[in-house]
Amino acid sequence: MQPNAYSRPDDRELLRASLRLLAGRFRPAVLFAGLASGERLQLTDFLGTATSSLHQVVVVPGAGLGGRVFTQRRPFLVDDYVASEGITHEYDLAVRRERLTSMAAVPVVVRGKSRAVLYIASRDSARLGESAVCEAMAAAAEIAGELRVRDEVDRRVAIIDTARAEPALTHDRSWLEHIREAHAELRSLAGTVSDPHLARQLDIIGSHLAPPPAEGVHPTARLARRELDVLAQVALGCSYQETAERLGLKAVTVKSYLQNAMAKLSAHNRLEAVSAARRLGLIP
Repeated sequence: MQPNAYSRPDDRELLRASLRLLAGRFRPAVLFAGLASGERLQLTDFLGTATSSLHQVVVVPGAGLGGRVFTQRRPFLVDDYVASEGITHEYDLAVRRERLTSMAAVPVVVRGKSRAVLYIASRDSARLGESAVCEAMAAAAEIAGELRVRDEVDRRVAIIDTARAEPALTHDRSWLEHIREAHAELRSLAGTVSDPHLARQLDIIGSHLAPPPAEGVHPTARLARRELDVLAQVALGCSYQETAERLGLKAVTVKSYLQNAMAKLSAHNRLEAVSAARRLGLIP
C-alpha cells in the first residue's frame, strides 16, 4: 500500500474566506474571527482593524461576547459592547482601543462543539441589525460543513495509516471491510468538498487504497470517476437509493452509472462488476 498524499488544509483559510465575503456585504464593518484552541478561543484573523489591540486576545469560556457565544453555542448581538449588561467585560480595553460599539458574534458548531467564532462590529453609532447576524450564521454554517468533511477525512486517513503500520491486520476480514468503507467514503467526500486541491488529494488517497491488479490481469477497462464512485458504494452492499444519498445523486443516475460500468467490465450483474473491478485493482 502506497503512502497517502493527504495533508489537511489550513482551517484558518475558511475563516479568512468568510471574513472577505462578509466584508463585501457590511462595509465599513470591522470583522475578525478565532479558532478554538483547546477550551479557549484564539483570535486569529482580522479585517478592518485599526490597531493590534485584538491580535493577541485569547477568549476564555464565558468571558465577553465571544466567550458567551463560544460556551452557549448560540449567536449574540450587543448594541453597545462596553455598556452591555448581557456580557462580562474582560476585553473592554481592546474593544475601546478599536473604538468598536455594536458587535455580533456567531459560533461555528460541529457535532455540538464550538470550533470557531465569527465577529462583525461597527465603529459608528449605527447598530448592527438582524441581517448581519443572519449573514454571519450562514457563513458559520458553511465553515461547519467544511470542517465536518475535513474531520471525516482525518478519521478515514487514520484508518488507512493504521492498516499501513500493521499490515498483518489487513488480512483480517474486518480490517479489509474498514479499508473498503474508507475507500468508498473518501470517493464520496471528494465529490462534496469545495477545495479542489483537497478533492484531488482525496482521489489520490482513494486510488492508493485499491490493490494492484491480480496476477496475470492487465487492466483494459477505463471507468469514469462517477462510475468508480458508484461501484465503490455498491461494493459495500448499498442499494441504488443509498448510493444516491451518499453521492448526492438521483437513484436513476446511479443506475445509469452502474450499467455503464458493467458494460465496460463485461459484467452481467453488480456482483460480477464488483468482482471484475477488484481483479483489475480499481477498488479494494
